Amino acid sequence: MPTREQIQKLLTLEPNDPFMLYALAQDHTKEAEHDQAIEYYQKTIDADPDYAYAYYHMARSLEALDRIDDAKAILDAGLVAAKRANDAKGISEISQYRTML
Repeated sequence: MPTREQIQKLLTLEPNDPFMLYALAQDHTKEAEHDQAIEYYQKTIDADPDYAYAYYHMARSLEALDRIDDAKAILDAGLVAAKRANDAKGISEISQYRTML
């Protein structure tokens, strides 16, 4: 995994790269910086609305901030995105997480 600095440098070259935006969100999540993670998960979704795991992990960060209703709403949107992308694994994991909440 590239460092945060490397990711940010790559994003200066390609600011809407969903993979790099997602990587930066994951890095913030790893450091329990959930507000920043949510911001970058949203940027990932804006760059690629079918990026199902951005919805899933954004919901995890929302849950960590005790924003359960927001987490449920983003999972609902993620389920639509996963279905649109025919992402069977994403559909399954998002559905299971949504049921758990």
